[in-house]
Amino acid sequence: MSSLSLETLETIMTVMIYVFAFLFGITIGSFLNVCIYRLPKGESLITNNSHCMTCGTQIKRYDLIPVLSWLILRGKCRACGAKITPRYMIIESLTGLVFLGVFMRYDVMTYGLYPAMLCLFMAGLIVLCFQDIDTQEMCVSVLVYTFLIAALTHVLSFVNVSTGKLLTLPETDLKDGLIGMLCVSLPLLIIGFVITPIFWKLFADEDRRELKGVKANMKRTSETDRNYKKLVRKKEELEAKIKEQPPVYGFGMGDIILMAAGGLMLGVKATITAAIIAIVTGAVFGMVLKSVKKEETSNAFAFGPFLVVGLAVGAFIGSKLIDMYLGMFVIA
Repeated sequence: MSSLSLETLETIMTVMIYVFAFLFGITIGSFLNVCIYRLPKGESLITNNSHCMTCGTQIKRYDLIPVLSWLILRGKCRACGAKITPRYMIIESLTGLVFLGVFMRYDVMTYGLYPAMLCLFMAGLIVLCFQDIDTQEMCVSVLVYTFLIAALTHVLSFVNVSTGKLLTLPETDLKDGLIGMLCVSLPLLIIGFVITPIFWKLFADEDRRELKGVKANMKRTSETDRNYKKLVRKKEELEAKIKEQPPVYGFGMGDIILMAAGGLMLGVKATITAAIIAIVTGAVFGMVLKSVKKEETSNAFAFGPFLVVGLAVGAFIGSKLIDMYLGMFVIA
């Protein structure tokens, strides 16, 4: 029996890594479902057992196999037959595919622990994405987690072992990460908490504009005029309404912290790519949302998912996209 060639062994090893990455990913995805549902409610991730939302029956371990259990049960509870949302399976599959993609993009032999750290970072992004969709808020604990993973990644990049570096950063370093941490998050902070509130108060707030008109009419109206009292009442109503209004910000603090963590993890080029993708796709979605909404309700929507998609694209091809764009302006 002839021994396998080195090339064949490397191929087998690579396939095994890919299979393990996907299986580990869907397993982590099952835990992410728990995080997405329980963290916003302040529930424990460990003590409470998984149960059917309809009948309350505790789900058996053999019914908790990621993806497979949902398919076998055809998306129904074994006890009561109630439908189980396919989102659980989708998140598990998505996490598995993301982990697989990371290990295909970043070879373990070249980058060491970097693909593993990036998978942990992407897991945090998935949780933040779906939490923002559900509640329009991001859990502080998950934001801190992503920041710690990014910081730990840079720490590990300085650790040397007998075979070389424990972790090799692709196309970035600590300096690039620190600049990336600020290059998008700082402008978002200024736009969100300085420029947007001022612009809103001066130009966009209809109540303030109406109040300004009422005050102008009061100056032109005599106090003895019968309409003057109506103007005074209207002025008081508008002032009370404006006082009760929550402050208007362009971006949430969660969005800003998310981009800071993303910048630290991925560097300048990937973070700028992420911001551009998020702003463009978010703007298109906002215009579509405004056009299809017939009722005069708030057009506010979660911006976090667009940032997460942007960071995911940035993690895989962000640097290449920026280099291609800059290359268009290079004169041969």
